[in-house]
Amino acid sequence: MPARRGRNIARRHIAAALTCLALGAVLSGVVPASARAEATLLPGGEYPDAQCTSPMRPFAGDKAWEWDLYRQKMGAYRACVDAYVRRARADIEHIQGKIDKAVREYNREVTMP
Repeated sequence: MPARRGRNIARRHIAAALTCLALGAVLSGVVPASARAEATLLPGGEYPDAQCTSPMRPFAGDKAWEWDLYRQKMGAYRACVDAYVRRARADIEHIQGKIDKAVREYNREVTMP
C-alpha cells in the first residue's frame, strides 16, 4: 500500500506541474492563438468590438455650425454604442439560456433513477 500511495502522490505532483506549465504558457502567449481560441465558442475567439466612431471635437473658438454638427454626430455615436450594448446584452441572455439548458439537461440525466 505505501508504494501505491507514493505513486499516486507523484502522479498528482506531475499533473500539478503540467497544469502550471500549461497555464503559464497560455498566460505568456506561447500558445498559438488558434489553441487559445479553442477555449471559447465565440467565432474567432473574441466578441466583436463596437464599430462606432467618435467624432472629432471642435475647438473652443470654432463656429456654431461646427458645434451643431459635432452634437449631431455625437447623437449618432451614442445611438451606435447603445445599439451595440443592446445587442451584446441580448447575446449574453442568449448564451445564458444555452448554459441553463445544458445544466438542466445534465441535472435531469443525473437525477434519473
